[in-house]
Amino acid sequence: MPHRYATLSGALLLATGLSAQLTYQLGGTTLLIDEVVDSSRVDIPWEIIWGPDDRLWMTDGPRITRWDPVTNVIDTLLDRGYGNGLGMVLHPDFPGTPIVLAVFDTSAYYASGTICEVSRFTYDEQADVLVDEQVLFTYPHSGEHAAGRLLFDTTGHVLLTTADYWAPDDTLFYPRGKVLRFNTEGGVPPDNPRGDHTWTWGHRNPQGLAMLPNGNVVAVEHGQATNEVNLIERDHNYGWFAFDAAFCTNVWPDSCSSPTFQNTLPVAASFFQAPSGSEYYTSDAIPELTDKLLSCILWAKGIKTFTFNAAFDSVPVQGYLEGGAFNVMWRNRDIAIRPDGGFYLITNDRMDARIRWVHPDIGTATVPVAADGDIVRAWPNPTNEKLFVDVADGARVLGVLDAQGRSVVVPMDRMGDRFILDVAALSTGVYTVRTSGGHAARFIKR
Repeated sequence: MPHRYATLSGALLLATGLSAQLTYQLGGTTLLIDEVVDSSRVDIPWEIIWGPDDRLWMTDGPRITRWDPVTNVIDTLLDRGYGNGLGMVLHPDFPGTPIVLAVFDTSAYYASGTICEVSRFTYDEQADVLVDEQVLFTYPHSGEHAAGRLLFDTTGHVLLTTADYWAPDDTLFYPRGKVLRFNTEGGVPPDNPRGDHTWTWGHRNPQGLAMLPNGNVVAVEHGQATNEVNLIERDHNYGWFAFDAAFCTNVWPDSCSSPTFQNTLPVAASFFQAPSGSEYYTSDAIPELTDKLLSCILWAKGIKTFTFNAAFDSVPVQGYLEGGAFNVMWRNRDIAIRPDGGFYLITNDRMDARIRWVHPDIGTATVPVAADGDIVRAWPNPTNEKLFVDVADGARVLGVLDAQGRSVVVPMDRMGDRFILDVAALSTGVYTVRTSGGHAARFIKR
């Protein structure tokens, strides 16, 4: 059975207000940043995923764990007894297809290891654990350049980043410095460009892997002198080690002027903040981040943002969330976005790791005020049965969130710009009505 960590005081923190709250002003939105799991409960988390079970899945040393934001309980779904967990992915049809894939370095800390194992597990829903590990294949790495990020593509195959490409060694089944592509049994898909796992090559250390709204995939990568966002395209060479972004390294100088050497340039480069886990943000809950790629930043602290053009093949605008609370959080390793638009970060990385929840304070300017009154008006407040919500400018009610930010089912009717919500079945507490355009209104259920 899973190992459970819980305290009454921890559960009460979630129910009555979280401790160690930071704030960050982002345009007109105040972000609240709550420490939800401290360093006494996580050791070296590397990947976090918001699961379809509304819980946060994590790789943490030799374990795969899962934190429940409602009960504040951490379950241990797997303890391999050795290794350092890196990337992880759940099957797109999970839990209907109960497959979990994860990468583990074979050492206690990946910087001291040289071999990573790519493993497949089966989720046993009845026992609530991961079972039947199968090591699909391994790949070598040097020092902290282990990459190890996983992502399902739109065809149901799995993409995996590896580090430190070296052209003279690139024979069949050479795995380094690539985005590898394989099926869930570890086999080579028939449309791969070679007879091995190679999908793209010429990468130095891709630390982030994210899917764009059009289904394309980008890798966010550590360069030598500058960092990159690469649009991942089948059988493309991204230049390393001959080129660092668009700049010739002179390590392999013949390539700099070669008429036959071809490499694909990044869609964004010339930023000096070392990137890590990345996700594309589509929610309107934090309007300043809507339709941007978010990438965690390591030694420089903060979060990088990348705004793509309409074709998703270039990045005309880069942004950087830095200073203030991000100086306290230090290195940010990974990000997991909730359906309601809040997101979690692994902060302080391996030195003093914790999980923090970033979400908008709906009592701030995130809720605009129109010239003729509030955009959203909800009454009676408090209420015990019906809630009437008037909205302006053609907005609509999207749903209701509880105090933990989870969606709750509420029957709803509409009369023009007025929405009538039946909240009688809700438990007593504070709730939020969310509308299109990033607007919101709090109400109390008695």
